[in-house]
Amino acid sequence: MIKKRYSKVESLKFMGSASKQVLGPNIEILLWNVFKCKKKGWLKDFTSLIQDKDLILLQEAILNSPFDNLFHKSSQHQWIMASSFRNVKTNIETGVKTGSTVAAKQQYFSVSTHGEPITQTKKMLLAAEYPLFSFETLTPGQTLLVVNAHVINFVSIEKFRAHLDQVFQTLKHHAGPVLLAGDFNTWNGKRLKYFNKLAVSFSLEKVDMIRQPRLNHLFRHLDHIYYRGLEVTDSFVHTEIHSSDHYPISLSIRTLAPPLMT
Repeated sequence: MIKKRYSKVESLKFMGSASKQVLGPNIEILLWNVFKCKKKGWLKDFTSLIQDKDLILLQEAILNSPFDNLFHKSSQHQWIMASSFRNVKTNIETGVKTGSTVAAKQQYFSVSTHGEPITQTKKMLLAAEYPLFSFETLTPGQTLLVVNAHVINFVSIEKFRAHLDQVFQTLKHHAGPVLLAGDFNTWNGKRLKYFNKLAVSFSLEKVDMIRQPRLNHLFRHLDHIYYRGLEVTDSFVHTEIHSSDHYPISLSIRTLAPPLMT
């Protein structure tokens, strides 16, 4: 009999403390699948990348590791870790983690209905709403919905679509600005086509980036950022950083001013 290597966790944990009251009008973002922090040089790269960031969205993030103090003792960012599963031997939990200079007003997480082959581990999404800078004539109390997702891999297209549907359902009742980002495992045409179809149906725009394809991703791009009700001012893929099997992505966005009344 083969021993189970992983057990489900499916829980939230809060760490650190936020340093600001609202996000914007200019918001600096980092998106990165950190490959469970396995590669040499990860900590040095990570601490450098997050210095000026207001929002940080990580996939394959870990908990119960030697890196925990970096998040627990943070006085710049509030961190929310949504764990999906735990390594039975090491006790390390894996999932997605979102950091913000502003405390979340509310948050929600869910795991994929289906598990991946052999390990039967599930993938995670974490949605959080953050208070947003308001111009004087905008309705006060507006929030930015940030959805950090890692979509299921190594499964049939039907199971992939089911999880992607689940991710997009988190946007259904939010009328304000949206940032949807993560590792969507879009390594073939069918997956990417369905992903883009859903994005269009929710009136999301894609962030275009200058990329460097990777052989281990079948020369496809797995990491994507989509948005609504915001303005993208810059994007950059850190192809010089090799401490993960994904390149970090930096993004600059701006909240939209209301149109001038004539």
